[in-house]
Amino acid sequence: MQDAVARQDLIDILLADRKRFVEVAQRVLKCRARAEDVVQEAALRIWQSGSGTELHSPKGYVRRMIRNLAIDAVRQVGFECRLLAPIAHAEGTASPCACPQERMEACQALKAVFAALDLAPARTRRAILAHRLDDVPQKTIAAENGVSPTLVNFMIRDATALCRRALDDEIGMVPAAVAA
Repeated sequence: MQDAVARQDLIDILLADRKRFVEVAQRVLKCRARAEDVVQEAALRIWQSGSGTELHSPKGYVRRMIRNLAIDAVRQVGFECRLLAPIAHAEGTASPCACPQERMEACQALKAVFAALDLAPARTRRAILAHRLDDVPQKTIAAENGVSPTLVNFMIRDATALCRRALDDEIGMVPAAVAA
């Protein structure tokens, strides 16, 4: 089997001159342990390759493969360093949530508010959501629903009171942002 012989020949070359190949990788990587890893990676790639091509210089081929893998390893480390912040900077990084307990309470409060709004009439629910979430003026909501601006004001007031009661029942207090 030609492929297996070619692979085995390359493996034999790599094993016979392994120390020198590790030194080739080490000159690029500046680290013996990583150089050893690169040589092992080269051995795996040689063994997994299915090509039995004719090589003018099999030893040069193995040396070039190891050097290229070492250069790729250096590039990968550089990429990771640019992509990831050093661990020393981790403590200064802002957390998406300062306190998991507060986030859980906020989620529970939001669920309670939406559950309460589900009990409100559809027109009232649409009015408060449009006004509070989308900043639609009360006059515009009134015109879209064919009602007076005063009625829209009462719908928003009633829905707000409903939400406050739900929050009061859920967590025993109304957060300052909702009370306003």
